[in-house]
Parts: sequence; structure tokens; C-alpha cells
Amino acid sequence: MTRTIQYMLLALICVLSLGCRDEFNQDGKYSRPDWLAGKVYTQVKEQPDLSIFAQCLELTGYDTIINRSGSYTVFAPNNEAFSLYFQNNPDYQSVEDIPIQELLRIVKYHIVQNPWSKIQLRTLDIYGWIDTLDIDNDEPKGFKRQTLLLEKDLKFGLKSEENRIYIVDTLESSWQRRIIADSRKYAPFFYKEYFDIYDLNLDDYEFYFGRPIANSSDIYFAQGRIIGDEIFAENGFVYNIDRVVEPLQNAYQIMSDQKDNQSYSDFLALINMFPEFIYNENKTFDQPGAEQGLTVDSLFDLTYPALTFNITGEMTRAPTGTFGLPGYVTSIRYHHGLVVPTNEAFSEFENEYLVGSNRWGSLEDTPYQIKRIIANTHMSANPVYPTDFMKGFYNGELDLVTLNEENIVHKEYGSNCTFIGMEQAIVPRAFSSVTGPVYLQRGYSKVMYAIERAGLLPALKRENEDYLFYVESDLNTGEDSSLLYRPTTGSFSVFLTTPGTFREIMLGTNDLRTLLLNHVGVGIPKGIANKEFVRNLAGNFIVINNETGEVRGTAPTTEGYKGLEQVTVIPTQISTDADNGVTYDITDWFSFSATTLFSRLSVSYPRFHNLLRKAGLSQDNLYRYTFISENENYTVFVPSTEALDNSGADTLAIEDLKQFLLIHFVQGDFIFTDGNKPAGYYESMRIDEKSTTYSTVFTEIYINPGYDVIMIPDKTGSDYITINESSETNIMTGRSLSETATTFPEVIITAVIHEIDSVLLFEELDTR
Repeated sequence: MTRTIQYMLLALICVLSLGCRDEFNQDGKYSRPDWLAGKVYTQVKEQPDLSIFAQCLELTGYDTIINRSGSYTVFAPNNEAFSLYFQNNPDYQSVEDIPIQELLRIVKYHIVQNPWSKIQLRTLDIYGWIDTLDIDNDEPKGFKRQTLLLEKDLKFGLKSEENRIYIVDTLESSWQRRIIADSRKYAPFFYKEYFDIYDLNLDDYEFYFGRPIANSSDIYFAQGRIIGDEIFAENGFVYNIDRVVEPLQNAYQIMSDQKDNQSYSDFLALINMFPEFIYNENKTFDQPGAEQGLTVDSLFDLTYPALTFNITGEMTRAPTGTFGLPGYVTSIRYHHGLVVPTNEAFSEFENEYLVGSNRWGSLEDTPYQIKRIIANTHMSANPVYPTDFMKGFYNGELDLVTLNEENIVHKEYGSNCTFIGMEQAIVPRAFSSVTGPVYLQRGYSKVMYAIERAGLLPALKRENEDYLFYVESDLNTGEDSSLLYRPTTGSFSVFLTTPGTFREIMLGTNDLRTLLLNHVGVGIPKGIANKEFVRNLAGNFIVINNETGEVRGTAPTTEGYKGLEQVTVIPTQISTDADNGVTYDITDWFSFSATTLFSRLSVSYPRFHNLLRKAGLSQDNLYRYTFISENENYTVFVPSTEALDNSGADTLAIEDLKQFLLIHFVQGDFIFTDGNKPAGYYESMRIDEKSTTYSTVFTEIYINPGYDVIMIPDKTGSDYITINESSETNIMTGRSLSETATTFPEVIITAVIHEIDSVLLFEELDTR
């Protein structure tokens, strides 16, 4: 008979016994069997080694509570555990010395709701008991259980500034709100499987709890090791543990107290700038006397929706982007992380990054968005362990963070997060990447607000990139009306100021994305070729003229939005230590446009286009070439009219003409005259003779891109064609991404054209 069946039979006998009337018990026939286990307090009382905890239950009245109704699991510190507790708390010599409210908190925290066997403690997740055959529910990630300890409601003082509500000390404000505790406290359980699941080490436990895990088969209730097997009770289980576990504090409680002579009040004040209070009508009118019309406090739920997690809540939540999980079970699996600078470290951080010429001056004066970034930079959706210090963990801004353990001055496992106090703040990547000047200097605040509105910060602060970020200052955008921002509404606009026209155009999120992404180049220029062509994040190209210093888009730069006056922009570097590129100030936004490949060839190179049409490769009525894909990139070598006339191409048979034309199209690559492509074989559109019915092979031709030149050799390695950089080379074409007119053209470059003075002949080229 399994243990589970035994438990069920014992419970049934208990119910039957309780249901018997006194007259049936007169002869002892239906009296309680001696072998039937008592309820949890009775079982604690019968263990000599748990006598002090039994006394705690009696002093707090929980001896009768847990022996009357309900089902519980009691984690009872043994007598040696209390001896150690008294050594660490010399103000107490016995449990009678402990103030009753403090003793009550300790007792409640050692009692967990519902009965949990040892097997059940290490085989639970949010979907219930794990199943080794269910790949979606085969790991025991549910490592926490709810205790009986419910903290008292909090009362916060409030103030309002710039239409936002902040939390302040109750002594600083007569405007107060009472906050409901969202849940009873949870207690963590640790076992080998938990550390294995998350690729952690058993040593990670010792970092927070000051003791090693003795055996891989052990289970720990916070810092208390379970000794022996579970003790079965009629309404639950009792465990003998070797430590008195003081209730774990949540993040708010930890930061509210001095820890290791360190204060974290400044960072707590930052967190308190992001509360959201929601009136709870049900809880308000559930208070005693409310139904009788007595005046009661209004009760509120407190959240921090702009931050990674709620520092005051005992209920932990799944990371953003996790769906389909009931809120009330996520707390058994998820835990958060908090890495907080001391007041001294936070002050140093503020002085280094916020104070100075053209900077915000102080944390108080920084925009809301920057304050949020600083707060979330020190928060994590997941707990942080020593294993994460070197390999890194993702914070609330999705920055990969590593920690120097030498800077840690406090460590504590909280009820809703792991807490690490640091004597050095974490620098947000928004500050250390190419966005640094934009976020740290007042003079680029409009671009900063635009980045936030467009949601582009994660893309712009990526590590291991070589970005060129071009931004126009607030002063210049104000003068040319090319980007206006209204702080009261958070709206953006531009003014069209051509002669006879003065019209404001509102910008949406997509407009801002297009504007900004067009000004982020990917790749550091070498500075050797006359002109370099740098792809930007919008799918366009930024053209850098190394001779004159001018930088522009694919269209001439104009003064103001769609202005008539063309201007030359020579950028000025404004970042000095960005770790993913360089930031430049520009006096005017770049302009971008592109005609389609079909339009460019048919208008500028009609002789070549007519041959494509003759070969059946053009659908003029649809304005497209049949062999060109919208999702591919091309380099096109277009013979001049004279070269085509001399080639006799118009006398070729149709199939031969197709092959002749298609070798002039290289697919999959942009080849410019800037020397940024390696020499090698590039795939043309010509269908090679090695093709079969089942597979198509394209002829590859050898191309040697150099600085200001592209060379194509013949079969002997001698120069066949030399293409020098000129006005007839590097001509870009593209396509629009939008079917309707947009404020900023959404176009991507799909081809680059070079005019050549000779045709490409398969028989003479170096091919494979």
C-alpha cells in the first residue's frame, strides 16, 4: 500500500471518528485508535526536540488554531536551532523575552498553507505536479510556498508634481493612502534540482544564507535544513529544521532599513517616483463597521507598472512577454533581483553622469524616462546569484550586466527578490552606448524623447556594434522646424515651410522610427576611398565623402523639412567613449529617396532596357523585370550605349540574349567602389550550364572591388574591365515600403548600378 493511500485512509478514519456521537463511544468501541496520528500541534508537542517551538505555538495561541481546522505544514525549529537564535539575538534569553508581535511573525512564517510531503516539496511547478514525460511541465521550478504571515497594511505619504504622484515620508505630507498587502509572505525551498534547472551552483545558496548545502539530497526551508523525514499529522505534516527562520523581507522593507551600516534611501526615493494606486472598493467595504456606515480608510492596491517588479508586493510575476499563466501561481516559481547602490555610490553616479555642463544637473531634474531607465537598470525579472556575476544577467532594461563581487557590501535573500547592496552603481547602456550624448545632454532632449516614443533604445544600445549615429540638436531642429516636441502632450511634428506653404505635420511613431533609423549607419568607415557607402538601420545608405567631409543620405540634404535650399552637412563628433560606435552632431537631417531599378534602367539606360524587353525579361505594363526579386539585393553592371552597339547583342537569339544580359546582374550583394567588399567570386543571374532539371546553378564571376575602383579580370587574370569611381557609378535604386504617402519616405535600397564601357562576355571572364 502506497503512502498516499495510507494518508487517505487515515484521513477517512479521522472524519468518521469525529462524526461519531458520544453514545457510540461509551464502551470504547469507537474511541480514537492509539496509532492514529494527532493534528499538527499535537505532533509538534510529542517531539521532545521541538519543545521550544511548541511553547512558541502556545504563547501565540497557534496551538489551538492549527489543531482545530485547516491543513498545514509546520517547519518547526528544533531546540538547538533556538539556542543558536538566542546566541545571535542576545537581547533574548528565552521565547518569553521575544515581544509577542515579533514572536507571532516568526510562528506564522514557519507554518505553510496546505500539507506538503517531501516529494511534493520538490516536484511542483505552476501547472501542478511535474510529469517527467511532459516537456512543458517536467521541471520542479515551483520552489516557494505561501506561509500564514500576512504583513500589516502600509500607509504612504504622497505628493504630486508635473501630473505625477510620488511616495514620500508620511511626516512630509498630509495626503496619505493606505495600501493593502497583496498576499501572505512566501518562503523559498531549495534543493539540488532547483539549481540544476537554472544552471546554478550549490555554492550560490551559501552566498545568501551563509551556510553550504551539506548533501545534494537535502531540502532547505530558507536557511533551515530539514532533518529527517516528514512527520505525518492528521491535518498535515511537521518537519524538524535546524534554524529559526526569521521572516524574509521584501525589497521595500530591505531598503527601508539600514543594512550593514549602509543606507539605500536615495534609490528607494527613486523607486517611489513610479507608483500607481488603484482604489479597491471591495477591500474598503470589507472593513469592520463599513456596512454600518462608519467611516473607514479607503484602501488601495499599489503597483509600479513602469518598473520591472513591485518592490512592496509579495506576489511575484512572470517576466514581460510571458502569457497564459494565472497570476496567483506565478509566485511559487518566479523571483526577482535587485542590485542597489548605497547612498554614497548613488551620489557618485549622479555627479558623474547627471551633473555638468549641458547636463541635467541632478536626478530630480532629469526627465521621467531617464529616471525609469536608472531604476530598471538596477532591477531584474529574475533572481541574481554569484553564478550570474561573471557570465552576466539581464536587468530590467535588458542590458547584460556583470558584477564585481568586491563592490558588494550587503546581500540578502528577500521574500520577493534577491537583494545586493553595492558601493558602485550600474551604468545604463543608454548612457554608455551611442545614445549617451542624447540621454545625458539637455541639448538633444527632443531626439531622446523621440527614441523613447519610437521604442528604439534597445536597438541603438546593442553591444558589439559599430554604429554611426547622426543627430540634430534641439537648437537646430527648433531653427529649421524639422522636429518639434510638446512636453505637455508628448506629440511630435515638423513644419513644411516652402514658399507659400507653412503647414504643421504631426508625426506618428512610425515616422519617428523612419527618421531615426535612417540616421544610424552600421559600420565604421575606413576613410580611404573618395566615397564610402554605409548601410543604415532603415535599409538605406549613408554616403560619406572622405574628400570633403560631407555626409548625406541617398538624396541631397536640404534646409528644413523638404526645403528647397540644398545644404552641405559636415558632422561634428560629440561622443568620446561610446562602446558601440560614434555619435555625431549634424546641422540638418539627411534626405533619402530612391527610384526603382525598373524606372532607372528604362529612363537612364533605354538601350539596355530595350534588350531586356526583347529577351522577354521585362513586363513594361507592370513596371518590373521578371527575374528580379523584391527581397534580394543586386549589383548591376550596365554597358554604355556605345558598348552595346559594338557588341552586336541585338542580333543574338532570344535564349542567348537572356544569358548575355543576366551575367550583368550580380545577386545577393551590393558592390560599391569603396573597397569594403572582398575580392572573390560573386553569383550572377546567368543560369550556368551545370544546372539540371532539379537544381539551378548560377554562373559566378570574379570581381575585385578596390578603393575608388572595381576591377573584373579575364580568364588569364588580366584586367578585363576597370570601373573607376565617378558620377556614373554607385547609382542606388530601391523600392518603397509604404503604399501611401508618408512624412518621411520609407524606402530601402535594393540595387546599385555601375555604368561600364564594355559588355561582360561569359567566354572571356574568370568564372566558375
